[in-house]
Amino acid sequence: MGSYLGYRCSACGYEEAQMGVGSGRQADPVLVLFHCDECKSVGSTWKSEGQESRCSYCYHPGIQILDIETRNIDCPKCGEPAEFYPQEGEWE
Repeated sequence: MGSYLGYRCSACGYEEAQMGVGSGRQADPVLVLFHCDECKSVGSTWKSEGQESRCSYCYHPGIQILDIETRNIDCPKCGEPAEFYPQEGEWE
């Protein structure tokens, strides 16, 4: 089962309301958190063995995959501290 996270920057108001992370019934592919310098976003994207992950917004391949336990990173829009937070619900 996968779970949901949100992301919020209190300094500039940038927010990603619901991002899926984890794996469903199969171990591959898996939804992972990412940071994209190209379009200045954070989000979740599919990661599959042997394939390059891309930004879910601009499709740029040069994204930084974040550890699933990441909770605090600087906002990609303004550079101030921001946080991921758990959301209710699960997905398969």
